[in-house]
Amino acid sequence: MPTDMSLPSFRSATSRGNRGASQADIQMEPIRAAHLARLDQRNRAPMMTGRRSMKRTPRTIGAALLGLWAATQTASADAVRWPCPVKPVESCFRHHGRLSSQNGIALTIWLVGTTRRVGLANDLADLPAFIQKYLVITSPDHSYVFGDFEICPTEPDTPGHLREVCVASAERLVVQNLQRSTPPFRLLPTWPRSEVVDREK
Repeated sequence: MPTDMSLPSFRSATSRGNRGASQADIQMEPIRAAHLARLDQRNRAPMMTGRRSMKRTPRTIGAALLGLWAATQTASADAVRWPCPVKPVESCFRHHGRLSSQNGIALTIWLVGTTRRVGLANDLADLPAFIQKYLVITSPDHSYVFGDFEICPTEPDTPGHLREVCVASAERLVVQNLQRSTPPFRLLPTWPRSEVVDREK
């Protein structure tokens, strides 16, 4: 019986405590709501900034790609075109070589890295003016001309035979004089602007 009599008193106290807590919660609710609203705004701010950054990213990448394309176009524009008097019979290819002039076959290119030479169908008079003087045998400027040549075969390849080709373009040309002990130098008109770091003397 003492236990049964104490139970209602306990429940009554508990109920009063619960009602008191509920009233306190009701009074705190506007403050809690305002605090949560401020937190929500703070949390959303970085997310919105991130979205804006993500929107800018494709534009940034596009601008970078456009700049790279423009630089490539500028570099490729520096390749000097040479007139090819004969129609090629095969696809052209690019190879680093040494252009020289001599008696017999006037112009030949040694394909660097191989033991092969090819004869040019190009005529000296049709080559760019800035290179002609280096290929005149009797000139004090007679030189080897190294560079990257776009070579177009004008006849089938026959083993043991000097194959005839024509050069469609050349770039990154370097001149090595055969008459004087002077350092090699670059022919600047054939070098991409981005790679030119010194001046021709």
